[in-house]
Amino acid sequence: MEIIRLIEDNIGYILFDLDPYLNTENLKRIYEVLNEYENDPNIDLIVLKSRLKQFCSGYNLDELINFNEADSKIYSFLGQRLIKRIRDIKKIVISMVDGDALGGGFELALASDIIFATKRSRFGFPETNYGIISGFGGTQLMSRRIYETFTKYLVFTGELVDASVLYEKGFIAKIFENIAEMERFLNELKDKIKERSIFAIGLAKEVINNGVEIDLDKALLLEQNAFTVAFASKDKKEGMTAFLEKRKPIFKDRWEEFKKL
Repeated sequence: MEIIRLIEDNIGYILFDLDPYLNTENLKRIYEVLNEYENDPNIDLIVLKSRLKQFCSGYNLDELINFNEADSKIYSFLGQRLIKRIRDIKKIVISMVDGDALGGGFELALASDIIFATKRSRFGFPETNYGIISGFGGTQLMSRRIYETFTKYLVFTGELVDASVLYEKGFIAKIFENIAEMERFLNELKDKIKERSIFAIGLAKEVINNGVEIDLDKALLLEQNAFTVAFASKDKKEGMTAFLEKRKPIFKDRWEEFKKL
């Protein structure tokens, strides 16, 4: 797989090309590009997308068959590091799935904030067919969204399911007829996000992602603290003033600037 970096209209694309598999170097490269995009004030959305007939087939067995325990530990670490980076980054990360998203590819999609998929797309964890299990956190990402029994079914059987099945269970935000329709919708979403506070979106993402990991009392306190932080931002004053003045707000607070402090 070749990882292509493309920035277009406030969208930072991470494009998969040449072959549908994730190897060690690709995991490192995607991680590096995410870090670049996080620090770029010209990027509001980050999109994972493939130029192939599949989104991503995950692990490459030609590589993994030669792994020993130490190799597999490093590979799993790199994959899980990438998954955590996708969740920790303050910008919205979208997986645009057209075709199969299997194993590590499915895990990348699950780590994203939003999954869009075409009707022809399929998802699954085929690892038990090869004598291994998922290694990038997919079992945990799915089961922490309440669907423990469904996660076990997919992992135990290795069965592939259509996008419609995951849509019904709330994993996929929207299904499209084809990739062209999905791209048109992405452009509409991009324009909508431009009118929102990127700073507030980053706060909300942090609260949602971290809140599911802790008990309710701690999660409520996390939300309360983030709510208070929002009131210290210029975007809060601009947003409320614009509403009262019946005009569109011009938000300027960016996480890139806060990281420099």
